[in-house]
Parts: sequence; structure tokens; C-alpha cells
Amino acid sequence: MAKITPETENKKKTPASKSKKAKAAQTTEIAEDQIRLAAYYRWEERGKTHGSHSEDWFEAENFFTY
Repeated sequence: MAKITPETENKKKTPASKSKKAKAAQTTEIAEDQIRLAAYYRWEERGKTHGSHSEDWFEAENFFTY
């Protein structure tokens, strides 16, 4: 049987939700970066014209969410 020390006892009490929250935050950052990059490429494909950045963003968002 493993010896229980203060260090091992503290490890047991660490909530697993911290790692889940960190992964969720990291996933959100990755998704946002992907959307941003896709919107940029869409803007480039349209000839870098100004005025429809929201449309580019929404189309990129839809691409990754549907």
C-alpha cells in the first residue's frame, strides 16, 4: 500500500475541474484563432476590400460551427 504524505494528500484534493477549465479555455482560444485566420483569408479572397469584416467573421464562424 502506498504511503500517504502531505504531498500525495494534496494531489488528491486538487479538483479535476481546473484541468477541464484550462482545456476549455485553450480550445476556445484555438477556435477563435482559426475563425480569425479564416476571416482574414476570406477578406484576402475578396480583394482586401473594406466594409464587410463582420460578414467575413460570421462566414468563418459558420464554417467551423456547422
